[in-house]
Amino acid sequence: MGLAFYKPIFEKMDFLPAHSSAGLAGICTGITQAVTLVTPLEMIKVRQQTDLMNAKHERKYYGLISTASSIIRNEGGLAATVVRQSWGLLVKFSGYTEIKSFFERTASDPTQPLSPWKHMVSGGLANVLVGVLNSPPDVVKTRMQDSGKLYSSTWNCISSMARNEGFSSFFRGSWLRIVRVSIGNPNITQIDL
Repeated sequence: MGLAFYKPIFEKMDFLPAHSSAGLAGICTGITQAVTLVTPLEMIKVRQQTDLMNAKHERKYYGLISTASSIIRNEGGLAATVVRQSWGLLVKFSGYTEIKSFFERTASDPTQPLSPWKHMVSGGLANVLVGVLNSPPDVVKTRMQDSGKLYSSTWNCISSMARNEGFSSFFRGSWLRIVRVSIGNPNITQIDL
């Protein structure tokens, strides 16, 4: 929905570079998703999944409304999720557009529509790019949403990870993300960007 809303707006802006409308639509869609749905829902999900019983066999989070209320009063994580969503959709939409454009430029007959397999390959490769390039903001977002977090801010999380764990810490779990995103997220192949 965000792509269909934002892309036509950017296409009307003649001063923008060719093919940039998809990437810019991805950024705006990511911000919209992060602010309206992803941050609140993922934060609640992470809190409920990582909530451990205390010595009195009590949990801190015991329902949707209670968890949401506690998060709003005491916690954050919006900045990390906005970056993850925006960057991921920029990579996804731009990657798909550029890979599809490559297939169109190298086709034996450019007047013919692309074969379905070329759309699938374009979407699959774009999703692999997302799995790799969006891993650092995803790791930071997850750490910021962990209830036992040790970080005072998103920047504190990034600098602490880089200083104490090294560059590779930003790519923990990236192979699993690549598998999940590349084969489990085919919707890009169904959209003609």
